[in-house]
This record gives sequence, C-alpha cells and structure tokens, in this order.
Amino acid sequence: MVFVVVLVLLLKLFVTEAFVIPTGSMAETLYGYQKIITCPMCGYHFPVNAHDEAEGNPITRRPSPLVGFCCPNCRYQGHIEEVRPAPTLNSGDRVLVLKPLYHFRSPRRGEVVVFRFPEKPQDNYTAQNYIKRAIGFGGETIAIFRGDLYVTTALDYPEEECDEFGQPIYPRPADPTDLWKPRYMYSNVYDTNPRALSLFEASRKAHFRPGSGGFTIIRKEEAQVLADRRIVFHNDYQPEELVRQARALGLRDAQGQELIWWTRWYIDRDTDGAWTVNDPARPTVFTHDHPEQHWIRYRHLAHPWKRRGPDAHDPTPPTDIAQLAQQKPLPIDNFLGYNAGRDADNIRAWRDTSQDRLWVGDLFLEAEVQFASSETEVVFELSRGVNRFQAQFTPGRVTLRRIGKGAEEFGTPSRPCRIQAGQRHHLRFANVDARLWVWIDGRRVDFGPEADYLPMEPGPEDQADPEGWVYANDVERPASIGVKGKATVRHLVLSRDIYYTSARLPPDFSQPDVYYVQPGHYLCLGDNSAQSSDSRKWGLVPDRLLLGKAVFVFWPAYPEMRIGLIK
Repeated sequence: MVFVVVLVLLLKLFVTEAFVIPTGSMAETLYGYQKIITCPMCGYHFPVNAHDEAEGNPITRRPSPLVGFCCPNCRYQGHIEEVRPAPTLNSGDRVLVLKPLYHFRSPRRGEVVVFRFPEKPQDNYTAQNYIKRAIGFGGETIAIFRGDLYVTTALDYPEEECDEFGQPIYPRPADPTDLWKPRYMYSNVYDTNPRALSLFEASRKAHFRPGSGGFTIIRKEEAQVLADRRIVFHNDYQPEELVRQARALGLRDAQGQELIWWTRWYIDRDTDGAWTVNDPARPTVFTHDHPEQHWIRYRHLAHPWKRRGPDAHDPTPPTDIAQLAQQKPLPIDNFLGYNAGRDADNIRAWRDTSQDRLWVGDLFLEAEVQFASSETEVVFELSRGVNRFQAQFTPGRVTLRRIGKGAEEFGTPSRPCRIQAGQRHHLRFANVDARLWVWIDGRRVDFGPEADYLPMEPGPEDQADPEGWVYANDVERPASIGVKGKATVRHLVLSRDIYYTSARLPPDFSQPDVYYVQPGHYLCLGDNSAQSSDSRKWGLVPDRLLLGKAVFVFWPAYPEMRIGLIK
C-alpha cells in the first residue's frame, strides 16, 4: 500500500495529473459546467454554460439557476421547462495533463496548455490553474484583426528609446518576474504602439505577403482547424414552427406565389425546374437533373425567435412566415449557443453578449453528394469579402478556384481524388486563415502551398462594411452548391471558424490589437474568445508557471461522451 501511494504521488507530481475544467473559456473545444439542451423547436443538441448555477453568480454570490437559452442553429429562445428530456447540470470536462513534456521542449503554437495564473497562482491556498491555447511566443508580436491572428518577429523595442521627456517608451520592470504584466506587452489596447501599427498597415497593403518582413497570418494545423468548427446551420434540423406554418398556408401566399423565404437553403432563380426537393416545407434533399449548372444557396435568416407568452424576454417580435418575408438576411456572425444562457437573476442574458455578433468570413461547407455519372460536376462555393472561392468536384478530380481580386495569382490548382460515379461521398470545403481546405469522406486532399492565398482588402467600389464584409457576397451568397448533370445533395451543414475578438469595446475594425510577447513568456488565448479571460486582459504566461500540455478528455459527465485526444 505504501508503494502504491508513493507511486501515485510521484505520477501526480512529475508525470500526469487530472484537472476539471470549471469555466467556459475554452468552449466548445472543452466544456466547463454546462447543461446539454435539445432545442424544442429544431431538435439540435448543444451545450449552455451553467457555471453560475454550480458555483454561484459572481455578483450576487449565490447559485443562479439556468432558466433560458438561445439555440445556435435556429436561434429559438426558450425556457428550460420546455426542454425534453429535462437537462441536468454537468461538471466540466476532466482532462489529463502531461507534465514532463515541457521540460524537454517548449509548447508548440496551438497546443492546449495548463498553467498557474500569473497574477495570483494561489487563492486561499488553492491553486489557480488556467487552461488556454499557446498562441504567441517570446520575441513575437501578435496582432488580432477582424477575427484572425497575425504574427511578426521584425519588431524590437530597444530599452534606451525615450520620449521627449526622457522617459522610456518601452519600459522594463525593476523585477524581471513582472514582465508578464500587460504594461510590458506594449499593446495599443492600453497605450499607443505606432511602430507596430505602422508595420501592420504596411503589411495590409502588401496583403500580408510571406517573406516581406511584416505581419503574416497564422494558419492552424488540420486537427485544430476541425476542432475549432462552430455551427452556423444544420439543414437537417429545421424549425418545426416554420414548417407547420408553411404547410398550413399551402406553401403559397395570398397572391398564389410559392413561399420560399422560411428556408435558409433555397433554390436559386431561373433553374428551369432543374432542382427537385423531398419536401417543399422542409427541403433537406436536393436533386438536380439538367445538363446546365444551377445553384442552391444559403442565406443567414438568423433573427432571434421569441418565446410566446407574458414571460418572454426577447424584445424582438415573434418569428413567423409573414415577418420573415419582411426580413433580410444578415452577415454570418460569431454567435455561440454556449454563451447564450439566461440565469434566474437575469444578470447574464444572451442579448448582453455584444461580442457574439461580429461578422465571420472563415466558413466550412459540407454535404453528402451522390454522383450519378462520370459527367456530373459539383461545385462548393464560399464567399469572403471581395472574393468567392470554389472547390469543383468531378469523379476522379477536385479543382480549386478563386473569383474576384487576386484570382490571377491564385490559378486553378487541381488534384486527383477518390470520387466515383454512382457513389455517395461526404464532401467538406473550408476557407480558413487564408487557406482552402478539402476533405472527401473524412480524408484531406492536400494541395500544399497552392491552397494558400493573399487576403485582399475591399476597395471603395465594393461598398464594404467596416467589418470587412461585402453585401453581394457575404450576405446574398455566403455559401452555395452548384451542380451540372445529375446529383443528389443531402445533409448540408454550414460551420464557422473561431473569431478572435478585440479586447476593446467597441472594437475598432480599422486597426488591430497588438501584443508583444516578452522572451520566456507566452501569449495564451481561449477558444471562446468573446467570453474568455486570457492574455488579452491580464497579461502573459511566464515559462516557470507552465504545468503541462492537456492531452486527453477522459470523463465528460453527460450522455454525449466526448472522450478522446484534445486537438
């Protein structure tokens, strides 16, 4: 027994240790306290933060039960009493942390790390352990701009540089162990940093071209790209209320015109009957049979629903078909259902999360497609700003295209693939971090550097929004599927990448947030950027406070078991 106790203690101290995730700063990669909700309107399953119910509200200091939610798929706002089966309070993910790894090497970009909180490593003799992703490293300057991350090592901050009054422009602390503090990140969030802003502006004009000596976009590895997906809309989960209203109206309006405005995926005009659907009130299977190419397109009808009744808490009017006819689609935003809970004290409500309403241009489009013949051609298209990007699938080959500014530099890279005529294939196309990604039946088609492109800024002629989106692309046609020949498309899913939010409120879309990472330190960010307390707010992580790498989720305490490696 003594031997076993000693062995366990040694393993815990030097090899591996289990941690419980208490908060939602890494959602939805890792869950804190939460309840799994099944939306009563569309049936989609999603987690909602329930930390205040478990640990108490930080303002009132008493438990505050979760009473409301907003579905990230259909945007229905409801009350917990409506959910069947009734959700239970679940503890956070339990993760294993590998401790000795960072004794032999430094963290790699994107790894999930556990560390002591530098401002207060202990609180009442209890260790303050945080978990985030390692994003920036010593000597780097990291920029957060319109949801993406950029990096440069070209900036240095000489200690002897002073202002007109002889004060150091970039000060150093008397105690080197204080370098983690925000004032030594030389961030324009807390003060001006003309050197970094000037270099970033020059990099924007050069389209963040690699090798130019300026900022370049940070691109994630494949495993993290897939782990960072967040739902926009799953077409198999359509709101029952709209389907019921459509059928009650006979699918036509008072003038006898066919109703189409309640669905997010719809058939484009002038199709000459080329498309047919399985159910006009709930189209989930689209079949095309025509020698010419025709399109189905997505529009983001993501207006929040109101729960009818005297206790409804959403100020917007109730959603029905008649009102949808008057509403226009919106740009795809970074709304996250995990943050959209409403507690009994009504202190934290989903409508208060203003950081969850920012335009996201990095999207994933996936569907199951049956290719009827060797002549069938299927095109997945994603828009971003002034550009539209396409993946053209034919039996035996997939080709990438860029439409708009910079198309002549991109070319049309092509690769052989496993698509066969007469077979069903799961296709996924993504545009993330200025790189195009293609997967067929879960296996990536590697285009190498040919899939990377230079981001182009909209010009005055594009009438772009300050956030960077262009109405004709990002609102009218953010995602589309075109078919030439005969094919059947089903199980359409549109997702988005993580949007890294600004630490400034309101955010300034004309310039980035920049952070210098002192040597021997790390810039660590949470995946739930809109609701994460991370390096943007309290500073850097010193190397001496790193505990290890979070490698494995071994016990998520809820029915949908999410056990496996952390990506």
